[in-house]
Amino acid sequence: MATSLIGQTLGKTQIVGLLGRGGMATVYKGYQADIDRHVAVKVLPPQPEQDKAFIERFKLEARTIARLQHPHILPLYDYGDENGVLYLVTAFATGGSLDDIIKKERLSLTQIERILRQVTTALDYAHRQGIIHRDIKPGNILLDNEGNALLADFGIVKLLTGANTTSGNLTNASSVVGTPAYMAPEQANGLPVDGRTDIYALGVVTYEMLTGRQPFSAETPLQLLIKHLTEPPPHLSAMIADTPPALDLVLQRALAKSADDRYQTAAGFADAFAQAISNADTGTLKLPQQRTTGSTPASTAASSAPQTAAVSGVVQPPVTGSTKVFPTDGGGTITVVAPRTPAWLMTLLVVFLGLVALAVVFLALVTVNNNNRETTQPTSVVIATATAAAPPTAVVAVLPTADANQFGSANFANNDALGDTVNIRVENLAPLPEGEHYAVWLLNEAEERLLLLGIVNIDTFGEGQLTYTDPEGALLPALYNQVIVTRETEQVEAPSDTIVYAGSVPAAVTTALSQIAWESPDGINGDSLLRGALTEARIARQHTGYAANANNLAGLQQHAEHSINIYLGTRDDLDNSGRGENPGRGIGLTFFLERIEAQLNAANVAAAGNAEVELQLEYMRVCVANVRGWMNETIALERGWIGATDFEATAAEREQSTTIASQVMEGFDLNGNGVVELFEGECGLEQIGESVILLGNMTLRGVEGG
Repeated sequence: MATSLIGQTLGKTQIVGLLGRGGMATVYKGYQADIDRHVAVKVLPPQPEQDKAFIERFKLEARTIARLQHPHILPLYDYGDENGVLYLVTAFATGGSLDDIIKKERLSLTQIERILRQVTTALDYAHRQGIIHRDIKPGNILLDNEGNALLADFGIVKLLTGANTTSGNLTNASSVVGTPAYMAPEQANGLPVDGRTDIYALGVVTYEMLTGRQPFSAETPLQLLIKHLTEPPPHLSAMIADTPPALDLVLQRALAKSADDRYQTAAGFADAFAQAISNADTGTLKLPQQRTTGSTPASTAASSAPQTAAVSGVVQPPVTGSTKVFPTDGGGTITVVAPRTPAWLMTLLVVFLGLVALAVVFLALVTVNNNNRETTQPTSVVIATATAAAPPTAVVAVLPTADANQFGSANFANNDALGDTVNIRVENLAPLPEGEHYAVWLLNEAEERLLLLGIVNIDTFGEGQLTYTDPEGALLPALYNQVIVTRETEQVEAPSDTIVYAGSVPAAVTTALSQIAWESPDGINGDSLLRGALTEARIARQHTGYAANANNLAGLQQHAEHSINIYLGTRDDLDNSGRGENPGRGIGLTFFLERIEAQLNAANVAAAGNAEVELQLEYMRVCVANVRGWMNETIALERGWIGATDFEATAAEREQSTTIASQVMEGFDLNGNGVVELFEGECGLEQIGESVILLGNMTLRGVEGG
């Protein structure tokens, strides 16, 4: 694409300069005058097959990318087709890219761990939405003006799959599109990819952050792909002196040839990395004077069947230093180990001037951090808490407003059951004195329900992560509407008065989620509205199948009556047999859809002005609308059969009806990307559970006076 676009306008964006060119896109700097901001504009190269179908696929994929809203994903503001020019408008990252940093300087282990943690939270979030990046590399990890990582270019590879590419940085072998230096074996082979493909690429990026070079090198892209397919990843210890043995194991697992042998989540990779460096000097690792070239000789290469270097669940602290054990309200205990002072810090402590300098810097940072928190304007609420050992007591908490500083997030996920897991991520937390710890809790202010998640260990940057999975498989976002972080010194039985960070969703939203997906008086035997809807839809689909496979008109009409009555909860005698039959539960899918919509309406009123919650509620409303539309289509087809006189003439409609009845439950992959997503024409009843998890997610913000 020539620079002739400079000075032109795409949508509401004026092109003001050229930022760079690549095989994936030409990137321009743009300006949006109506909101006075600069943006980045990615213009896709012209495609030989750029017909109406290609443009429609581009728009569908762009909509999917735009739905990714995460603190460490570069936001997509706009997209469009301007006289045959396909473009994407994203935020303009002012801090350059990770590739720029790697070329200029060596990163410390703590810097690498911070970037890795931020990128992995973004990847796991995208993977939960069914979206794979496919081109993780340092050039696609951008930085904002505060040094936070922003993962860019989601969906670009997929948009161009099958297109001709000529850049030396790409391969056009078969239908493989990507960057060979970071490409997982399955992607290089043109096989199906999943989230573990991105984890492999991130392993290559991590290797490069540690060593300043990629694990494999070759003269041509094809030779490079062959090395990724056939050669074991080189040992870090062959490149870097004093490599912690556990760190070598972590990289070996991330770069395993088989996806099954890698970390199954990006967070698992980050947790293992953090644990491997927990006892290491957090400065940069030392390169040997003679750096090796090419791949590690076979005699020193590691096995492609790596060992596990991390434990699941909460990241364990180093097994040195003083230990304290805290009981939990569930009868178990949480062990907190104060880490041993590292050798490099002991050296600094004996130097008087160094000690003074560190103290001055520490006090300055604390002052700035406290000043930042004092700019918030929180509102006071009363949180009612309860423990197993004592009756509920009122705890006054000051929850932050939406514009308070952000210090982390609580994101729900599935482990053994829907929404049974919560991932707590914190950053920039103030350091605590010896003997104090941060405890994390989930609360339900309306029902006096309290759950201790555990103690979160933070590093020198004030960052940490904690994962909790409910042993009973409880749907956590339907049971708790607040998360708080407290400062604790003694046994952890109930939250202390010192609540320093908190987040919440409106209580009415949690109540709605509980009715929809956990339990409801309107459900079957007190079960959830969603499971009631799935039960009726499943039986209706079964009878639609009976109708489709009927051998005569009388059988067709009887089964049609059954499925219509199941959908509507009626017992109408539609086939004039003298009796109306309903083989379902007698309640009807329509009944449950109406109750779900009523809960969504109540939640919308409570969430007014909260754009993030309102957006997730809209996704759920869209799913319900899709289900109602497909149900009505099936009913209309089957009502037509009731009055039919020619059995053979119904053949095509009978086949169509079974497809639509399945969509009611399973949804429909409208854009053909292999994932049923939360938008019009795609999601069904089964996807409503996913939207329940997204609705419960909370942002942690600072609490004044904490």
